Amino acid sequence: MPLISIILPTYNVEKYIARALESCINQTLKDIEIIVVDDKGQDKSIDIAYEYANKDSRIKIIHNKENLKLLHARAEGVKVATSDLIMFLDPDDELELNACEILYIHYNNEFKLLRCNFSLIGFDETYNLNVAHSYDEYIQLSGKHVYYDFLMWGVLINKQLYLDCLLLVEEYGLDNINFIEDVTMGFLLINKTNNYSYIENKLYKY
Repeated sequence: MPLISIILPTYNVEKYIARALESCINQTLKDIEIIVVDDKGQDKSIDIAYEYANKDSRIKIIHNKENLKLLHARAEGVKVATSDLIMFLDPDDELELNACEILYIHYNNEFKLLRCNFSLIGFDETYNLNVAHSYDEYIQLSGKHVYYDFLMWGVLINKQLYLDCLLLVEEYGLDNINFIEDVTMGFLLINKTNNYSYIENKLYKY
């Protein structure tokens, strides 16, 4: 069983997906799986993904029957993940090559959620995203409607916790949500567990 499953919800990202996949397959932690979720775009993203999958058996490609949008595309990837730990990579972003290794080293089952720091690529230096360093600070920021820590990228997540929150999505009637998906799942995740931690390492390139 791989140590980490990286899930890439993929829709019309042919300009970037090769770069994203390269950042996955070249991870210093080799015992990973890479799940590309075909969310029925109209470009050559999945063709490019197959080129990589033919060379690396760790890459799995699953196909949605129709465009499910981000929340459910991610969910389909989680459902087939074989690791107990998952992380999401948007295919127009990248991971530092030691991202999985460092996150795995720092992960503790007590945490359930472990977020890393990030680099902003192509943004003005004054652009800022907020980050919480603890569960208490997370709650304080969310009360101020500061949403960075709701985002699903740059965080190592216990798979069962995520699946439990998917059940809450159904219970609360949020199945059809197709905007602020990260806010929805982030809120459910952090409220289902008070086990949250953060490391300063900049491991995600946004």
